[in-house]
Amino acid sequence: MLAAFLLQGGPPLLTDDAATPGDGRAELNIALTVEKFRGETLYEAPLVDFNYGIGERAQLKIELPWLLQHDHPGPDSSGLGNLLVGFKYRFLDQAQAEVGVSFYPQTEFRTNAHSRRVGLVGEGLSLLLPVQVERDFGPISVNAELGYLWVEEREDAWIWGIAVSRDLLEGLEILGEIHGETGRSFDRGEFVWNLGARIKLSELNSILLSAGRGFRGAPRLIGYLGLQFNF
Repeated sequence: MLAAFLLQGGPPLLTDDAATPGDGRAELNIALTVEKFRGETLYEAPLVDFNYGIGERAQLKIELPWLLQHDHPGPDSSGLGNLLVGFKYRFLDQAQAEVGVSFYPQTEFRTNAHSRRVGLVGEGLSLLLPVQVERDFGPISVNAELGYLWVEEREDAWIWGIAVSRDLLEGLEILGEIHGETGRSFDRGEFVWNLGARIKLSELNSILLSAGRGFRGAPRLIGYLGLQFNF
C-alpha cells in the first residue's frame, strides 16, 4: 500500500520533479496529510519537510511526520514516524539540454520503537531510487518519475508518476498527476489520481493543497494541506 512507506514527492503532489531550491536556499513545508482506507485513516499531523540547496543542482531533504491512525472501529494510535533522508542531484538542465533530469535516492530510518509496536510504521528499512525527467512547454510543465523501491519486510516495487502543472493566474499554479506502485514482476499494481494547487502569498510563503482518489488497494482518499516557507 502507498501508506506503507510514506514517501512524499514534490509537495503537494506525490510525483517529484527535477527542480532544486538553489545554492544556499531553503524550503520548509509544514503540512497535514490524510490517507483513508476502508478500515482505517492515517494522518500525518504535522508533516515537517525541509529541503536545502547545495549548489545550483543538488538538494538535501529531511522529512519527519507525527502519525495518527484512526481504526474503524478503534482504538486510535499515534507516534513519531520514520525519518526520511534524501539527496537529489540534477545532472541535466533544461537550459542546456532542453530537459531536466535528476536522481533522487531516499531512505527511511526507524526513530520510535512505540510506533513500530502499534503498527504505525513497518519493522524494515526502505530505499527508493527514482529518476525524474521534466520539461516545460511554455506555461505548462510536465514531469515523469520512475523509481525502484526496496523494502526490507516485503516485496520490492516500481514507483512511477506523471504530473502536469500550469500557471493559471499570477500567483496560482494548478497541478494534476497519476501516481502508482507496481510489483517487481509487474504482477500487481495500484494507483491514485491527484489534483492540487500552489497559491503564492508572497515571495516567501505559499499555500499547498491537493486531494485525490486511489484504486486497486491504494488509499480510497488522499489529501494534503500545507504552508511552504522559502528563505
